[in-house]
Amino acid sequence: MTLKLADRVLGLKPSATVEMTEKVRAARAAGRRVIGLSSGDPNLPTDPRIVEAATRAMRDGDTHYGPPAGSPALREAIAAREARLSGAAYDPADIIVTPGGKFALLAALMAQVDPGDEVLVPVPGWVSYGPCVKMCGGTPVAIDMLDRVDPERIAAAVTPRTRAIIINSPCNPTARVIPADELAAVAALAQRHGFWIIFDQVYGDLVHCGAFHHMQSNETVRDRVFVVDSFSKTFGMTGWRLGYLALPPGTAKSVVKFIQHSIYCLPGFVQAAGLEALSLYDEIVPRYRAMFRARLERAAARLDAVPGMACAMPDAAFYMFPRVDAPDTEVARHWLDTIDVAAMPGSSFGGMGAGHLRLSVTCSDADLDEALTRIARSGLPKAA
Repeated sequence: MTLKLADRVLGLKPSATVEMTEKVRAARAAGRRVIGLSSGDPNLPTDPRIVEAATRAMRDGDTHYGPPAGSPALREAIAAREARLSGAAYDPADIIVTPGGKFALLAALMAQVDPGDEVLVPVPGWVSYGPCVKMCGGTPVAIDMLDRVDPERIAAAVTPRTRAIIINSPCNPTARVIPADELAAVAALAQRHGFWIIFDQVYGDLVHCGAFHHMQSNETVRDRVFVVDSFSKTFGMTGWRLGYLALPPGTAKSVVKFIQHSIYCLPGFVQAAGLEALSLYDEIVPRYRAMFRARLERAAARLDAVPGMACAMPDAAFYMFPRVDAPDTEVARHWLDTIDVAAMPGSSFGGMGAGHLRLSVTCSDADLDEALTRIARSGLPKAA
């Protein structure tokens, strides 16, 4: 008898961003000088003081099991961070520390979604939203959020099986910051129709233009908002796998059981590093933000001058999402094959991303300038 793996893994598409990272890694191993404009890794060296905090914790013996919800000290610091940035008052008991933002998202969905339930997901949107919904037995329902969050479009997609909506601000891949009135419209719909809100604010510390509005700041929906956040992008800690969930009051006691039966807990020394990172926020984060903003301003202007491309300065993060007058998959393939520049096709993030590219400015300044020069010389591929 031939054994069959479960549909939850057989039916999943691989992560487009991870696949591109592996393709770039293989090309470099073969001797090609590929410049990556495709990665969501900010490529920042973790501050030595953060590394030392982890090392010190290991030397002091913090290498054993810890509380599944996370260390009390880190949860208190995260609650203080939320109060300062979003104005939302969280009890540390309503915070769960997770191995990265992706697991925080998965834990939120596992807490909300039963088999057959529907979750409204943004398109274009992060490549893992839909697969995480499917792993929970749910059905992702794509909602066009390219240029705005349209309450009429959302309302039309709501059914009796709708259990949650995912709202990402600043958005990946577009770097758009969702304004307060659009968040308020989503909040009103969630109250009217009775569904959860997952608010992914992973890029919230890297806003360049205007104000950043948090869904959890709206007290009328605090009892239905799960906040997903991560240390990865803010502090250059992608490999540390450290994130958190901020939950509605009283729900963490149930959700933490998923943590107990899956990962159990995060390493204490990783959490010590996170605590140190939060203490350095005011010193290092403005510097990172300014660096990315300068790169984005330079890159957006140069790309906008390429015939067939239209690129505006993004609101946040380290992504650009230029429109291209050519099939986006063909542009990405052409650049990788002919000029050794890696870019993500916008269609990788859902159908509404077609005709765009997601370009990241996470490489060095020298590599970014070289990549932009190669793109300017090559331009878009000629139609067959």
